[in-house]
Amino acid sequence: MGEFSGREPCPARILDDIGGAFSMGAVGGSIWHSVKGFRNSPKGWSNSFKGSLEAVKARGPVVGGNFAVWGALFASFDCSFAALRHKEDPWNSIMSGAATGAVLAARAGPKAAGKNALMGGVLLAAIEGLGIMITKMTAPPMPTADDFAAQGAQDPLAPPSASLFPSSGSSGGGGGMSDLFGVGAPGSENDPEFSLDSDFSPTDPGNSMLDPAPSEPKKKGW
Repeated sequence: MGEFSGREPCPARILDDIGGAFSMGAVGGSIWHSVKGFRNSPKGWSNSFKGSLEAVKARGPVVGGNFAVWGALFASFDCSFAALRHKEDPWNSIMSGAATGAVLAARAGPKAAGKNALMGGVLLAAIEGLGIMITKMTAPPMPTADDFAAQGAQDPLAPPSASLFPSSGSSGGGGGMSDLFGVGAPGSENDPEFSLDSDFSPTDPGNSMLDPAPSEPKKKGW
């Protein structure tokens, strides 16, 4: 799954989420701890910059690793729920967030696990709801029949008109496919290769093709 949700397929989604979560945590943690190390360093610009750099080197990768663990658990649960439910919808993300929060807080006891599961579910529900709302707000409106008429285009949802399929028997219409080539239908008055003789009569004895003479039976023997 994943081809209709705009995300990577499930086996590759786990690695993709791990890399994205680590990058996000490393960048965010580096910014946070650089400011924190700058403020907690001794006085002096050189000491402040040195302390900021040391804090980034010590804590930036740790924060990135914590985010990577969260991303790995979330993506694993998301793929598992998608495989069990055979669908991709926001409920998979909400349940994955709750399960991830419960697993990360499992060592603190069932009470802490339940609390973190509730927080994770509510957080993912808010994120999914915000994403759906933004998508609906930024999506262009569906064109109407008036919009197609203003652009001189035909509405693809409208039923086909009779002018698209001309018939030879309709009044005021063309003669079908034969009119595309400027000739009439075979046997009609517009056919240049065929015309009926005014003196033709099906009962004329000379018309042997319509009334052939009976042939005599062959004699057997000598």
